[in-house]
Amino acid sequence: MTRNPEILFHGLAAKKADLILLVLASQHIETRVEKEGRLFHILVDPGDREKAMVMVQAYYRENRFPNLGRAIQDFSISPFTSVPAFMIMVLLTAIHLLCLHYPIHEAMVLRYGSSSLFIRQGENYRAITALFLHADAGHLLGNLAGILIFGAPFIRLAGFGTGPFMLLLTGTLGNLMTAGLYRTAHLSIGASTSVMGAAGLLTAFQMTRKPKYLSLDTVIPLIAGATLVGLLSQGERTDVSAHIFGFLNGFLLGFVFFPLNRTITSPLKEPLALLITILILISSVLSGIFR
Repeated sequence: MTRNPEILFHGLAAKKADLILLVLASQHIETRVEKEGRLFHILVDPGDREKAMVMVQAYYRENRFPNLGRAIQDFSISPFTSVPAFMIMVLLTAIHLLCLHYPIHEAMVLRYGSSSLFIRQGENYRAITALFLHADAGHLLGNLAGILIFGAPFIRLAGFGTGPFMLLLTGTLGNLMTAGLYRTAHLSIGASTSVMGAAGLLTAFQMTRKPKYLSLDTVIPLIAGATLVGLLSQGERTDVSAHIFGFLNGFLLGFVFFPLNRTITSPLKEPLALLITILILISSVLSGIFR
């Protein structure tokens, strides 16, 4: 085997790994196994990867084994390899620290927070800028963890440009819908709406991978996602409606986004989406300044 084998299967249980190794051995395909905790990774030479994949898929197809898609991953979606997610986390942290260093935190919240009263008067930019403001360190750390757990894997799946764009879109729509729900001076800040949007998008991704949307394997991610929203919407100052709307927007948009994203293969897709996202952010800040 070469010194640089490629991962063919990632994170397999012991029984499934043994079965696949047996299939590959019967075809005289050399393999290497790496263990991580109780899970196993199967590696092969780059030249044998396509043949190995075809052989395993044929075996599962002929023997009618379900859920092959769970075992096969062409790439890792580890959150710790998503550079855009870490850049977003750094941006959120920098904004919060600057607001504390200069005594402008309350003024920034009043000027750029998602206020139902002012949004209904036309200040729609607040639905965007509110995503980058946080009440305190605990609020910020909670959302940073959410971005690492949900946002980073989604960006890895979607792309470095379309990923941040969809997170911004779901968070913005969630804040706008929350503003439409209230008719008072309701004020909301924080990236949690986008975090819940990422959870909804990941749920939609799991469901769109399956050919039958109403099977048990596709309904389980939805139940898990809805339960997660409920668990993460506890707390005295939590904006539950923003969480719910964020998740629903991500879930519904995901059914359109993922099939469409797979069909668009232009090399300009990701840079253009990232540019549009940056321009939207800049225009939102400027709208608040010149309002």
